[in-house]
Amino acid sequence: MPLLSEAWLDRYVGMNYYVTDCEGIGGRIKERLEDFIVEEVLIDGQVVPTSVTGKPLPKIVGKPGPWVWMIIEKRGIDAITLSLIISRKLGVGSRDISFGGLKDAVAITSQVVSVRGVSINEVPSNFGRDIKVLSVVSMDRAFTTGDIWGNEFTIRVKNIDPSRKDNINCMINQLMERGLPTYYGYQRFGLKRPNSHVIGKHIIFGEFEDAVNELLAHTYPMEPPRIREVRELIARTGDYSKALELMPKSYRYYPERAVLRQLASNPRDFVNALRKLPRELLNLYVESYQSYLFNLALSERIGRGLPINRALPGDIVALLDEHGLPTKHVIHVNETMVDKVNELVIKGRAIPVGHLVGYNTKFPPGIQSDIELNVLRREGVDLLMFMVKSIPRLSVRGGYRPLFTKLVIIGINLVNYELNIVFRLPRGNYATVFLRELMKSKHPEIDFT
Repeated sequence: MPLLSEAWLDRYVGMNYYVTDCEGIGGRIKERLEDFIVEEVLIDGQVVPTSVTGKPLPKIVGKPGPWVWMIIEKRGIDAITLSLIISRKLGVGSRDISFGGLKDAVAITSQVVSVRGVSINEVPSNFGRDIKVLSVVSMDRAFTTGDIWGNEFTIRVKNIDPSRKDNINCMINQLMERGLPTYYGYQRFGLKRPNSHVIGKHIIFGEFEDAVNELLAHTYPMEPPRIREVRELIARTGDYSKALELMPKSYRYYPERAVLRQLASNPRDFVNALRKLPRELLNLYVESYQSYLFNLALSERIGRGLPINRALPGDIVALLDEHGLPTKHVIHVNETMVDKVNELVIKGRAIPVGHLVGYNTKFPPGIQSDIELNVLRREGVDLLMFMVKSIPRLSVRGGYRPLFTKLVIIGINLVNYELNIVFRLPRGNYATVFLRELMKSKHPEIDFT
C-alpha cells in the first residue's frame, strides 16, 4: 500500500504519496546557505562551479556576437530577482536575458546567464554582494535550456534521527528500483508563500480579482511579520496606496510593488495590475497550476499502486536522446507493443510521460488518461481555459513530462547526526523531491527552509 504523506504542504501542492515505504530519517536542510549548493551541469557534462566546491570553471569557447555568457554565482537570490537586477544594472530588457533554468533561492547556486546587447567590458565583477560574475565570454547566441543537462547538488541534512540512519540505504535502493517521482517540488509553488499555483488557477478561471487578492492579501504563517501586516491591511481596508507606503524598502524587487502601484491609481483594474508583473512571473503562475495538476495525477497513479517507471497499455512514452533527456518524439503504447516499449525504458532509451495540460492536449484511451481526466473533473477545469483571452500571452498549448527520473548518487557521507550527499538530477527535476522521500518530514515548511 503506497505511503500517504502527513504533511499539509505536500497535500497543498499535490504531492500526496511517497513512492518509497521506508521510514524517513527526519532532519533539516538549509539552516545555512552553504548547506544547499546547486551547480549547473552543461550538456557536455562540464559542471558550472560555485566557489564553495572549488571545481574548475568549464571551458566555454566564445564566438563573436551580440550576446555575452556570464558564469554567475548567487547566494540566496531567486532567478526572477536575478533577472530584474541584471536588467536594471545593464539597462537591458527582460527579453535580452536568458538562462537555462530556475535555481533554488535559499541556496548557493551557479549557472550560465546570457545577456544581449552589452559587451564584455560592460559586465561588472558582481551585481551586488550576493551575485558574483566568475567568468564572461562573448557569444553569437543565447544560452538556453538545451545547453544544460541538469544540476549537481551538494546538500547537508542536519539533525537526522540516529535510530533511522540505516533507512538511507533502504530509501536509495527503492528509488533505484522504482524510480524517483518527477513531482514539481516545493520551490515551484513557494515555501514561505506556497501559492503560485493558486494564483495561476485564478488566472486560468478568469478570476483576476481573486488572483490579485491571493498575491497581495493572503497571509501565510512562514512570512516575515512586517509583510503579513501589510497583507492584513490590504485584506481589511483595500487601501493599496497605504500598503505601498508600508511595504519595506528592502522588498524593492517583490512583484507586489508593481501591482500595488497600478491599483493605487486604479483600484479595480485587476487585469492591468497583473500585466505589470514580469512576463516570466506571470507565465510561472500559469505553469505552476499546470504543475499542480500534474502532481495530482502522478500522486493518483502512485496511490493506485501503478508503476511510474514502466509503461502500461494506453500510456505515452517519450524517446530519450543520447544524453538520456526526453525528445519530442512520443509513442502511444498499445497492448501488443508494451513489452518491447518497456525494453526501451529499461535500456534508458524511452520513458513514460504524463500530460502538462493545455488547450491543445489530447487524451488517448488508457489508465493514465483516465487519471488525468478525473483530476480535471475534480478541479472543474475545461482545457479551453488555458487559452487566456484577457492576457493571451499566458495561453499554454500543453506538453509532456516524464513520470519518473533516475537518481545519480555521487557520494554519501554520514557523520553523527549529519548526512552529506552529492547527487545529480536531469534538468527540470527537484532535489527536494528526493529529500522529501528521504526525510519524510511532517513539516517541510519548517524543515526545508
